[in-house]
Amino acid sequence: MSEVVLVTGGASGIGAAVARRFAQAGAKVVIADVNPAGADVAGEIGGLFVPTDVASAQDNEAMVAAAVDAFGRLDVVHLNAGTGNGGVEFDLESYRRIMAVNADGTMYGMRAAVRGGARAIVVTSSLAGIAPASFDPAYSASKHAVIGLVRSFAAALPDVTVNAVCPGFVDTPMVAAFRERLVEHGLAVAAPDEVAAAVEAIVRGGETGGVWAVQGGQAPELVTFPAVELAR
Repeated sequence: MSEVVLVTGGASGIGAAVARRFAQAGAKVVIADVNPAGADVAGEIGGLFVPTDVASAQDNEAMVAAAVDAFGRLDVVHLNAGTGNGGVEFDLESYRRIMAVNADGTMYGMRAAVRGGARAIVVTSSLAGIAPASFDPAYSASKHAVIGLVRSFAAALPDVTVNAVCPGFVDTPMVAAFRERLVEHGLAVAAPDEVAAAVEAIVRGGETGGVWAVQGGQAPELVTFPAVELAR
């Protein structure tokens, strides 16, 4: 029986690459995105498109219900939808939107996925969720929050694997405006399928609580965090 995979932010970039990769492996794929171009990707791979704003708890519940209604169950969820470009201007509207999509969207998506019976959840964070990003503090803070949710829920959910993938710069619409400058400075720009391959490997690995850095031309690297002992 084919596994059922749901991908948010699957209209382009990393999400589209993940959707295509799992579809090529025989999975039934559901693409959830606010961008209607997700319907084109779904049509290409024989999947299902569900218009979804991940900042809405109701939309997250609806996308999972659509997957289960269409295919009978849900196995894997990749919570990939994200946004940034908040800058350093203390723009509260941008801050609220970034947090709503990246942090709230992760919480809502994980909640819906677990309730829908998913056995594996992978969330897209960022290298900016591991280290500071002075060019976009709100984005960095939201991606730090994603890692906190992943690591904490991984410890709390024994029947579901929960992991994070943390890409560096990836050749997606989000970096298109400054891609040439990255290359000029000698910085690696990963192909979306490099991240998609990491997502698939994480799912197949069956472990939980991992935070994986993914950069162009390099193997995924498990990030380690310091252990904290409570004072007595």
